[in-house]
Amino acid sequence: MPKKRGKDRRKPKDRILILCEGKETEPNYFKGLKRDKHQRNKLAALRIEVYDSRKTTGKELVIQAKVLKETAQNERNPYDDVWVVIDKDGYTKHPHAFDQAYANKINIAFSSISFEYWFLLHFSETSKPFHKADQLIRHLKSNYMTGYQKSDDNYLRLKEKTETAITHAVRIRKNYQHEIDSGKKIYEFNPYTDVDILVNKLLNL
Repeated sequence: MPKKRGKDRRKPKDRILILCEGKETEPNYFKGLKRDKHQRNKLAALRIEVYDSRKTTGKELVIQAKVLKETAQNERNPYDDVWVVIDKDGYTKHPHAFDQAYANKINIAFSSISFEYWFLLHFSETSKPFHKADQLIRHLKSNYMTGYQKSDDNYLRLKEKTETAITHAVRIRKNYQHEIDSGKKIYEFNPYTDVDILVNKLLNL
C-alpha cells in the first residue's frame, strides 16, 4: 500500500505591498530586486504599485495603501506587510503622512533628500546634506555612478554593494539617535534613509 504523503509544510510566500511615489527610481529598484534570480521565488507575492509623485502626496499615498490593505483583508488574502516609499524633496506635509501610517500599521521607507541617497550609501558613508534631489544626483553621477539613469535596473548595478549600504545607513541613523530619543522626527534630518530596513527584510524573507 503506498505511503500517504505528508502535508506540504512549506511556508507560504509572504505577501508584501510596496507603494512608490516615484515613477521610475524606486519601482525600478524594487522590481530589479524582485527579478533577481536568487530572490524571485520568495518574492513572487511581492506587489509593487507606482504612483505619480506630481499628483500624489505622501499622505495620499498612505491613504491609498490603507485602501489596498483593507481590500486585501476583506478578500481574505491579507498582506503580511505594507510599505510606502517616500522622500522629502519638495514635500512639506510629512507629519500627516507619518501619523496616518502609524495609525494604520503601514510602514514608511523614507529618504532625505531623495531615494538616491540610498544609492550613494553603496559607495560612501557620507553625512553631507543635500538640499535638492538634483544636487544629490549630480554628486552621485560625477563621483560614483557615471551614466546614472532613473530608468536603469539600478538594483542589479548596485547589488554587490548592498550589504555595505545597509551598514552605512545603520551608522548614519545612530548619529541621530539622541535627537530621535529627544522627540525629533526623522523627516527633520538631512541626510537620512531607512530604506535599508525594507531591503534587508526582502533579502531575508
